[in-house]
Amino acid sequence: MSSAENTTRQYTSILERLSKVETAMETERPHLASKADLERHTRLIVMWMIATQLALAGFLYTVLGN
Repeated sequence: MSSAENTTRQYTSILERLSKVETAMETERPHLASKADLERHTRLIVMWMIATQLALAGFLYTVLGN
């Protein structure tokens, strides 16, 4: 086998693997979170944490106040 044939086979193998990776990425892309999704979830988490802290403060005020 000559060096040129070996190089051609390697090149073909690389192209096939790249094609598989591209196909996998296109298949998964609709399931990935967008920047807007991440910002929305960040806001929801912050709001949840604030509400939890307020509820805990109210509970402690009620328990310790009496």
